[in-house]
Amino acid sequence: MSDNEFKHKHELKFWSDRVKDEKILENSAYEKFYIHDLKLSHEEFEDKAILDIGCGPRGSLEWADMARLRIGIDPLVNEYYKLNGGTLFHKMHYVRAYSEDMPFPDEMFDFIFSINSLDHVDDLDETISEIKRVLKIGGICGIIVDANHKPQKTEPITIGLDLKDKFSDVFEVIDERIYETVYNTGFRDNLDDPTFYNLDDEKIRPAILLLKLRKIKPYDVLPDLTIKKDADSFNELFNHNIKLEKENLKLKKEIKAFKNRKVVKFVDRLKNFQ
Repeated sequence: MSDNEFKHKHELKFWSDRVKDEKILENSAYEKFYIHDLKLSHEEFEDKAILDIGCGPRGSLEWADMARLRIGIDPLVNEYYKLNGGTLFHKMHYVRAYSEDMPFPDEMFDFIFSINSLDHVDDLDETISEIKRVLKIGGICGIIVDANHKPQKTEPITIGLDLKDKFSDVFEVIDERIYETVYNTGFRDNLDDPTFYNLDDEKIRPAILLLKLRKIKPYDVLPDLTIKKDADSFNELFNHNIKLEKENLKLKKEIKAFKNRKVVKFVDRLKNFQ
């Protein structure tokens, strides 16, 4: 089994376990990441196009009803549909894609987010290159990610505290915060009760990095390195994806109706012949 297959297997098991526990996956906690932690307002998302990288199946953008377009990308989207954790009923759209090769035209999105996902990607530099390409000039990129952790099978990328430098050619930093990882219970506790990272302490230790960046320059990709995605090819893919969502939803309803059908026992059938 390759490292990538191992990663996907264990990430899918994580979500499968969550579905067993919760049945329908809860997503109300996401809004706080975007609005409170990244210091954005609901009004800023009005009629905007939003992309969530490594979205998972919870419906991370369900809260953003004011947006014009809400897309989450994740290489496990097809598997998420099968988990029956609510994904098929979400108002956002899911696109099966890798962050290193997004099927979107240049400068398509007003906002791009990566919440607890940038250390899960296969190639950090290629992912950042794609973020630069598909975000509009003036657009906002928001990142919350674990930093300074050792590579793991499901989180193979070690994010350094200098992550902003990788964006500096076309982005300006609006906000940067680094927190100590005090609680081992996840982002929420550390963000709600923050302890700012002591940069004078040179010991390398786990941290939570929050970045809010604005794209201020065009990003020119070398043509021999990246095939430019055009709007027509994306629209074709997106329309196919919406059709697939509708087909999956119809199938889900049919399966539910089948499971709820009235079962006539064999002995009852025999009685009808007496």
